Amino acid sequence: MLKLIRWSIVFSLVFGAGFYTGQQPDVVKQALRNLSGEVLDKTIGLDQTVKLQRQMLGAKEGLVEGRAYLLDHNFSGASEEFERTLQHLDEAVALDPQGPLAQKIEGVKRKVREAQTSLAQGRNLPPHLLEDLRQELQAVLPQ
Repeated sequence: MLKLIRWSIVFSLVFGAGFYTGQQPDVVKQALRNLSGEVLDKTIGLDQTVKLQRQMLGAKEGLVEGRAYLLDHNFSGASEEFERTLQHLDEAVALDPQGPLAQKIEGVKRKVREAQTSLAQGRNLPPHLLEDLRQELQAVLPQ
């Protein structure tokens, strides 16, 4: 008996949904288009966020590696790592050039370039400068 009641409820629901979509097909189609558009927008936004995080983490890694080279007094290796950091930051800005993070990233890029210029001139970097850069990169990382 319960099985018969369940089947009749399921049949009624399916029939009701079919009748509704048959009466207003344009409304249902538009609702499905809107839903698929929202899903697509959220997916694209998530993909860009992941790419941005990947670039920022690559930049942070380059900065940490450059710091390690500086501790070993290998200035050319540090300069190469800072260049890699700049490449990652450039790619991060390219993902959203007009976004709110772009200006923050440009500030960090300017400081990394200054550090790289100092190294190219044969000057050593103050230890607090690298720590400040690391903290700035951490603050810019999207959450």
